[in-house]
Amino acid sequence: MFVVVSMLLSFGILGLLLYFSKQRQTTLQRKYDVLVVLREILLLCRQHRSLTHHALTQSPQTSINALEQIEDLMIDKSNHLIATAQFDNKPMYRILQLKLKSLMKEWQCRSVARNQMIHGKTIRHCMFLMDEVALAWLVESDREDLSDEYHLNWQQVLDTMEVLTQLRISIQDVDSYEGELRIKYHCDKMRRKMNQLSLISPLSIASPSCSEAMLKLGEICDCERLTMSAEELYQLTTDLSLSISQVYDQMLSDLTETLYLPLPKPNVTPDTQ
Repeated sequence: MFVVVSMLLSFGILGLLLYFSKQRQTTLQRKYDVLVVLREILLLCRQHRSLTHHALTQSPQTSINALEQIEDLMIDKSNHLIATAQFDNKPMYRILQLKLKSLMKEWQCRSVARNQMIHGKTIRHCMFLMDEVALAWLVESDREDLSDEYHLNWQQVLDTMEVLTQLRISIQDVDSYEGELRIKYHCDKMRRKMNQLSLISPLSIASPSCSEAMLKLGEICDCERLTMSAEELYQLTTDLSLSISQVYDQMLSDLTETLYLPLPKPNVTPDTQ
C-alpha cells in the first residue's frame, strides 16, 4: 500500500511539474511572439513613412500598390496582436491599431514635417510597447543582472530618441539664422548620443548608413552656414531613427536569446526601407 501511495504521489508531482513547465513555455512563447509582431509592425511603419515621404516630396503617384500592401499588413498584424494578447493587454494593442490607422488617413494632405511627426510618434509607440513586454519578461525571469543592464541601455536609447525629436522639430525653421543655430546645436547633441549608443551596439552604429549619417552630423556642426535643405535634413533624421531602432533591436535580440530564443529576421513585405 505504501508503495502504491508513493507511486501516486510521484506521478502527481511529475504531472504538476510537467503542467507548470508547459505553462511557462506557453508564456515565454507568447511574449516572444508579441515582440516579433511588434518588431514587424515597427518596420512596416518605417516603410510606410518612406513611401509617403517620397510621394509628398517627389511623386504623388509613387508606389501606391506597395503602400496598400503595407497598410493591409499593418492591420493584419495588429489584429493578430489583439487576438493573441492576454485579456489585460488587449486595450493597448487596440490603441496601437488606432495609431496605425491614423497613418493611413489623409496622409496626402499632410506637410512633410507633419508626416514625419505622426510616423515618428507611432514608431516610438511600438518601441515603448516592446519595452513593456521586455520589462515584464525580465521581472518574471528574476534576472537582476540582465534587468539592470537593460534599464541602463534603454535609458540611453530613450534619451537619444528625445534628442532626435528635438532635431526633427527644429528643421521647420531651417530658413532662419536662429533655426540654423538650433539645428547645429541638436546635431551636436545627436552626434554625442549616437557615440554613446556605439557602446551598446558597435555594429549598428558602424553600419554604412549610420556612418554616413554621423559624417553629415559632423559637417553640420562644423560648417559656418547650413547648406542642407529641409528635405535632406528630414532624410538624415530618418537614417538616424533607423540606426537607433537597430540598436534597440540588437538589445532585444540579445535579451531574448539569453532568456529564450534570438529574434528571427523580420518577415514583412514589400521590402522597402
